[in-house]
Amino acid sequence: DGNGFDELSAAVERLALNDSGLEVHTTSAGSSSNDSSSSDGGPFLGPGLRVGFQGLLHVEVFRQRLKDEFGLDALVTPPKVPYNIKYLKGKNNLLGKGKDEAIEEEIIEDLSKWPSSGTRYEVFEPMVEVRVMAPMDHAGNVMELIKRKRGETHMTTTPIDERTWLFTSQMPWGEVVTDFHDQLKTTTAGYGSFDVVDGDPPFQKSKLNKIDILLNDEVVDPLSFVCHVDQAPAQARSVCKKLHEVLPRQQFVTVIQAKAVGGKIIASERIKAYRKDVLTKGGKTMGGGDITRKMKLLQKQKRGKKRQQSGGKVTLSQAAFNSVISRS
Repeated sequence: DGNGFDELSAAVERLALNDSGLEVHTTSAGSSSNDSSSSDGGPFLGPGLRVGFQGLLHVEVFRQRLKDEFGLDALVTPPKVPYNIKYLKGKNNLLGKGKDEAIEEEIIEDLSKWPSSGTRYEVFEPMVEVRVMAPMDHAGNVMELIKRKRGETHMTTTPIDERTWLFTSQMPWGEVVTDFHDQLKTTTAGYGSFDVVDGDPPFQKSKLNKIDILLNDEVVDPLSFVCHVDQAPAQARSVCKKLHEVLPRQQFVTVIQAKAVGGKIIASERIKAYRKDVLTKGGKTMGGGDITRKMKLLQKQKRGKKRQQSGGKVTLSQAAFNSVISRS
């Protein structure tokens, strides 16, 4: 509600006073920014703040301080990245036929506005110049990480001193703001660091696709993400597996699915329901030796589980959002 949002805003602003790594913006929903969350969390989450962090550890410290100092339990959603969508006129588009031609373009951050499968379009993602400083002993690991994050393979390497190298590469902004910081720290045993060169990032055409996450056949927009088509199967499996580990078990079966734009399910997991022993009551076996009676009780339980599944809601925790942030 409004009071809760005002309370959160005041608390975050106070935390930002003594946390130099925290960036807080109160821009309106839909505006372009390179920070971690929007001022509009959508129908699933409601209003929120757009905040920039330095990694998942920073997120956890921030959330713990909010809880300890202000009694607030906040959720941090995956970062929002602006994508330039160019709509094409072609044979598969109702707008026309013939040779592909860009007829309209827009910048989107809200993935619920991603084009549908029946639309012809091209995606351009923002690219930034990243400078990584790391010990020479970890040079191979750093170069492999940059490559895995779709950085330019012709990166430049410059020795700073006899122990430290500087790696410079163009990388997709979407890869940088997810878990690049955390993976760099892991790769370099905590010694690596990086910064991003200031300036308006150029947009580069890429083969990207949106992946929707469904819980019991319902799309959960805050868990949707965009990735390169070549990485989609692996990242979808990673997210589904992590959600399987962190989502609470319910009285009904929870089906987790990753669905690419175009309607194809590319990964899935299934969380079993809690099951009550309906054949025993008060220490006595129900139905005695009548197998028909026992089967009726089990079928009744099964029907009840299906009703619960169709109307049940799964609560999302911070760990669920971290599954998307650290999916690669």
